[in-house]
Amino acid sequence: MGRARAKKGGWRGAAAILLIAIAAAAPIAAVLAGAGSGGGPTLFVSDLGLRYLTTTLLLCGLAGAGAGIIGAGASLLVSLADFPGRKTLAIALALPFAIPAYVAAYAYGDLFGPFGPVAETIGIAALPEIRSLPGAAFVLMLTTYPYIYLAMRASLASRSGAIMEAARSLGASPMRASLGLLLTASRPAFFGGLALALMEIAADYGVADFFGVQTLSVGIFRTWHGLGDLHGAMQLAAGLFLVALILVLMESASRKGRASEDARAQRKARRIRLSPAHGALAFLLCLLPVLFGFVAPAALLLSKFEPEMNAIAMRNLMQAGANTALIAAAGAAIAVFLSLLLAYSARAARGRIIKLALRAATLGYAVPGAVMAIGVLALSASIARVSGYALAGGVLILLYAYVARFLTAGYNAAAGGLAQISPQMDGAARTLGAAPGRIVRDLHWPMARLSLLAGAAIVAIDITKELPATLILRPFNFETLSTQIYRLASDERLADAAPAALILIALGLLPSIALSVIADSEHKKTRKQKPLAGPEPNLTGVTNV
Repeated sequence: MGRARAKKGGWRGAAAILLIAIAAAAPIAAVLAGAGSGGGPTLFVSDLGLRYLTTTLLLCGLAGAGAGIIGAGASLLVSLADFPGRKTLAIALALPFAIPAYVAAYAYGDLFGPFGPVAETIGIAALPEIRSLPGAAFVLMLTTYPYIYLAMRASLASRSGAIMEAARSLGASPMRASLGLLLTASRPAFFGGLALALMEIAADYGVADFFGVQTLSVGIFRTWHGLGDLHGAMQLAAGLFLVALILVLMESASRKGRASEDARAQRKARRIRLSPAHGALAFLLCLLPVLFGFVAPAALLLSKFEPEMNAIAMRNLMQAGANTALIAAAGAAIAVFLSLLLAYSARAARGRIIKLALRAATLGYAVPGAVMAIGVLALSASIARVSGYALAGGVLILLYAYVARFLTAGYNAAAGGLAQISPQMDGAARTLGAAPGRIVRDLHWPMARLSLLAGAAIVAIDITKELPATLILRPFNFETLSTQIYRLASDERLADAAPAALILIALGLLPSIALSVIADSEHKKTRKQKPLAGPEPNLTGVTNV
């Protein structure tokens, strides 16, 4: 009887996974199918399409290289060296995560504008051209390096002590041990973080559009919104999806190099105590990304903020805030509900097809917002041709795009929470006569609720900050905080956009600080673990901190 029930539950779980996967992957399939149909000229391989692609790759190369250098360098310094202010900077280095890239771009556009503070200091003639490809790379570098910094820091926390001690006992200098061994050992974490950063850079629309950089995301929006050419937009979206897919494969390949650490690798981390001069230099190098990535744009927006707004501005802000809260809450609730179905179904269902379906259902997080939006439009156009009913342009369509894109965040949280609960506990509860509802209420919810709430918060914040999909799919006269910031800043009204921008920054601060604190606590936890029996090598010039 129990085996028959388990088998029935497995089939139900497999069916639920397949249905959710089909719904989540349908927009991507519509883009790929629509891009290859029509038989006409392909925009993606035209001169314009190749220019979009080349510019996107150049932007990824410049911003990714800068983010990699800053993220890896900062993680090495705060993990291996002891200098004044290290503990504070270890948390502060994650703060640029709180600022959406397009908000930082608007702030820097005003900062380096002809009437901005920099022009008043050095003169308009000496003013650098911020609205350019290097300017966009500079802003995206500052807002994406935390991906690499946090990934590298977590990796160094688990292995830096053992590797450094082994290298120093063999006579290697700290510099040689850091660059030759630690960077090599942390290579999977580096490339995993770099892949995530490159996904954000390739998917960006707000920075590239504001700075006049012709990337694929900008081309998709212009082709659809400006020219009304859905087929051309699908071709560009398919090209951008292929770029994102390569980055996804790169991120997946980076995980294969990660090996679990045994107890002998969990040695107490010993930091190098720097001289006063070198300590000041390390402090400055770690402070600069925080200053340029968080303090400067946030301070500029605060300086633009006017507490006494007129009635119209206040009403528009409240309406945009209410719309944002409504759609973010609804999207998070739907995403977490579907994530729970996926996570529960995955506990009972097995097989290669189910694994592929789970991968398809959670692929949306790596898909740029512009691609997802064009996919939803293409899907709704196909449904309209078959059924005769048009579906595009409503809040439900926008919610569908949000859920399909951010379902991954909810699923990771739900699966992580349920992973704490052994299936044997469910079996024991059923043996004692507990009904499924009571098992969920009294067993699963208390143990998994924090993970689920965290997943819902992440999805809600992602929806709040999403720009290109909202611009393409939002109903007429439906304003969110992100679209209000975009509209006002594009009209050079940064003072009017400052309140909404500061609200987004405040929302983004919560996960940014939480991620950094978690990384710091993991580092301390690793340091407190006792090493295996054996003498500690006496390392000259290295002190325990």
